[in-house]
Amino acid sequence: MADAQRGNAEAYRALLDDIGPELMGFLRARVPDSQDVGDLYQETFLALHRSRHTYEAPRPVEPWLFAIAAHVVARHLRRRRTRIGREVLVGVLPEEAMAEGGYARLQLAQALDRLPPTHREAIELVKLEGLSTEAAAARVGTTPGALRVRAHRAYSALRRLLGS
Repeated sequence: MADAQRGNAEAYRALLDDIGPELMGFLRARVPDSQDVGDLYQETFLALHRSRHTYEAPRPVEPWLFAIAAHVVARHLRRRRTRIGREVLVGVLPEEAMAEGGYARLQLAQALDRLPPTHREAIELVKLEGLSTEAAAARVGTTPGALRVRAHRAYSALRRLLGS
């Protein structure tokens, strides 16, 4: 490490090649997710490179390097805990949750699911599929007047369910 501090690139490469397997074992023992180990390996070497000026030559390299690696692992685990604490796990992902207006669409879909089938059908045919009242009535086998009544009742129920 002392030679690497003085700019000897070959000594630096030899140090990294020599310490690499030990570092990988150290990281694997402390990080539960094996996918993160490779990133942490690189992050540790980057931190070593940034901190190389803090190494004191007569001392052993391993304790110094593993202290750096322990700090990298601790920072990673803190970030992971924070991220997991903010995540909301759901059983089934909404199809359009990330699309424009996705949350409102999800609320609407949930409200529609709570309507009686005939009311939901009236809204789906007229508003979502864009059929005329006459065409929608013909499809479900009722009169246009009866379909308008169903749709009106469905709108009223949706207003109550959605709170507006």
